[in-house]
Amino acid sequence: MTQPESPAEPSGDIVARVDFQYRWRSWVFAIVLLGMGLYCLHDGFVVWPRENAAWEQMGGSVDRSQRPPHDPPGVLFNQIAGILCTAVSIPFLVWREYRSRGEYRLSGLTLSVPGQPAIALDQIQGLDLVRWERKGIAVLECEVAGARHRIALHDMIYQRGPTDKIVEQIERRLAAMDSAEAGPTA
Repeated sequence: MTQPESPAEPSGDIVARVDFQYRWRSWVFAIVLLGMGLYCLHDGFVVWPRENAAWEQMGGSVDRSQRPPHDPPGVLFNQIAGILCTAVSIPFLVWREYRSRGEYRLSGLTLSVPGQPAIALDQIQGLDLVRWERKGIAVLECEVAGARHRIALHDMIYQRGPTDKIVEQIERRLAAMDSAEAGPTA
């Protein structure tokens, strides 16, 4: 009879790829920012100055006690908003795409996270789950090649189910390591 597999040792690879919803929301937000920026640029640099100039040219035919259709602070605000929104939209999208590159992969007892060296589960010294329930962020504390690392696992950016399984496996492994260190109780 074979011995059942320890819950701390996963069978097969657990792979969490980028969450589709995260990506499409990033694209929609970037497109909205870009569209709003272009709209504000058009109004702030073309339409509103033209309407104000037309109002000025009317001269005596308008009641001068009235203000122009678009006051200078409003025009300036639209110009600044247009410049900022268009300038931020593309870098925002690039940052979100970069942040969600690759995949989380737990292969046996080795965890691979984009932008980090491969980590053996034995190298993980702590697991911070303070933001896990509310935000889906688990922070691993580990030491790899003499350097301390804090690695965040986000179940909003990467697929939730596999990410949850990876965090579960890490929790089990840490619990098993803690009980082995405590030794048998008398």
